[in-house]
Amino acid sequence: MSDELQHFSMGTWIVALAAVTSFIGVFVGIASARKAMTAPNPRQRYLWLAWGALSIGGFGAWLPHYIAMVGFEVYGSVVRYDVLWIAISFVVPVAAAAVALVIISPPPTKHRRPSTSVEISRLAGGAVLLGIGFTGMDLAIVASLEIQGAVNSDIVLTTASAAIGFVVGAGIMWSISALESRTLRLVASVVVAVGLVAMHYTGVFGLSATVDQSVARPDGLEVFSILFPVFVLGMLVVTIPITALLMAPDRVAAELELEADMLAAESLAAETQGRELELQ
Repeated sequence: MSDELQHFSMGTWIVALAAVTSFIGVFVGIASARKAMTAPNPRQRYLWLAWGALSIGGFGAWLPHYIAMVGFEVYGSVVRYDVLWIAISFVVPVAAAAVALVIISPPPTKHRRPSTSVEISRLAGGAVLLGIGFTGMDLAIVASLEIQGAVNSDIVLTTASAAIGFVVGAGIMWSISALESRTLRLVASVVVAVGLVAMHYTGVFGLSATVDQSVARPDGLEVFSILFPVFVLGMLVVTIPITALLMAPDRVAAELELEADMLAAESLAAETQGRELELQ
């Protein structure tokens, strides 16, 4: 038995693909959550919330983490992934995102019109839940690792990774509730994507391995066996809300356009009335 440090290859293409994937998922998730806040009926509201949870928790957080695991190697052992823990690592962030989005997007009532303004308590609760989901996802991914031996975690870097996850969760909730501009949401999504990738690498750099050659080779899945089907499925998941969002006008832009039309109509009416008075 021997102590071996893990090796992590940070190829430019791996980091870039993970970051771009995270950005797409987060941006679509934020946009979907905002659409849910102004949905005209419960069915559309829950549909947008579902797309938002899958986009943020699945495509924005979970998938980039496994993309980054392409470069993970352990000297002296093959690396495989346990199917059950893979499933858990996916369900945890998606479920957390779903509950968080429901919290900050209450259904409209007779006394509360659809609005993007939410109470601080709802925002904080959603951020904490999302942070817990991201942290649980990270821990489940580590638990899914199978090698000839055991994988160990550094408590300091694991804690730092969790802290980044909570900050990222707060950033997502704030972006959903406070950012009216699509451009600002784009910028926020870039920052969040960088944060999620940083969270992953912070945690992984705290991993080490104890290799035991007498242990049988693990028989779990290879990382590419996970990534290819999930990446294709993930692209389909985000394509549907992207198409719907592109076809639907931005709510703020629509409101501004309506207000401009109303002002133009009022101006025209006043001008017409003034000419009528002059003729009299």
